[in-house]
Amino acid sequence: MKTLMFILAGLVSWQAHALQVTVTIPPLAAMVKPYLTPDDTLTVLLSPGASPHGFQFRPSHLTALNEADLILTVGSGVDRWADKAIRQMMAERAASADDKTPTPVWVVMQKQPGLAVLPKRAATDGGDAHQHGHEAHDGHDAHDSHGHEETETQENQIHGDAQTVAPLKMDGHTWLSVHNAGLMIEAIGEAIATLKPQEAEQIRAQQETNLVALAEADQAIQTQLASVEKVPYLVLHDAFQYFEKRYHLNNQGAIQVSAEVKPSVKRVLALRQRIQSDGIQCVFKEPQFSDKQLRYITRGLDVKIGELDPLGRNQSHQSYPEFIQGLAMQYRACLE
Repeated sequence: MKTLMFILAGLVSWQAHALQVTVTIPPLAAMVKPYLTPDDTLTVLLSPGASPHGFQFRPSHLTALNEADLILTVGSGVDRWADKAIRQMMAERAASADDKTPTPVWVVMQKQPGLAVLPKRAATDGGDAHQHGHEAHDGHDAHDSHGHEETETQENQIHGDAQTVAPLKMDGHTWLSVHNAGLMIEAIGEAIATLKPQEAEQIRAQQETNLVALAEADQAIQTQLASVEKVPYLVLHDAFQYFEKRYHLNNQGAIQVSAEVKPSVKRVLALRQRIQSDGIQCVFKEPQFSDKQLRYITRGLDVKIGELDPLGRNQSHQSYPEFIQGLAMQYRACLE
């Protein structure tokens, strides 16, 4: 079993009990759900339809952190807004810890050994840079649920890892890689087994089931998207390269340089021209952002508008494989 890295301060001997689990974003909820019993409680800090950009804590969020036995965060810019509140709460809990109120376990996904990360792509329209990335990833394998050795070295050589890519230059949407998702699912299982030692055998059996389901989902997505690999499209902002590189999709660029920066008039005109000249078949919006500008860019053009949801907020996914297959269906619906 690989070394599990998570913050474990002041853990006492736990008896079997219902867990209070708090996560920052919905994909982490999808990863942990299969491990939970009906008696356990799961709280997601980022509410459906909300954007992680400019997140504001409410009293209910702080309560969920204070009462948690297990806290799950990505650990990238996507949910860094939670770090200060969690660290403060952890320090307060540690200072007053006793057998009844032990310090919670905090699992940071970005700290897992073997996690493959990508640097943020240059603020360009895409094109050749994206295509070169696809060529570099031909033959790239997913996380294997029965043995991880055949992919981890290759992924880290291609992408780097969380220790070699500077945090501010790293693409933080790491959960959209099935390789990374496998490591995250493993880490979550190990943390829960630590919290429920009397149920460790059942939890690790569920862990294996979860990894098998992930491998099956990966194979299904490869088949599902094979016929649309070459179809050119644009996205609202560049959040999907982990998924795109795995399945060799033909992203030709992003409308916005970042989620916070809107395109200039000059760029809007250039994008309209590019949609026509490059045969762009689909432009993808995201549910947490207004589509007003996107509709202006595409007005009067023969191009479809689709929707990609990197956080799965509009659906109640019961597992990560359901989430990632839902994303694949969103791609296919607009590209076919």
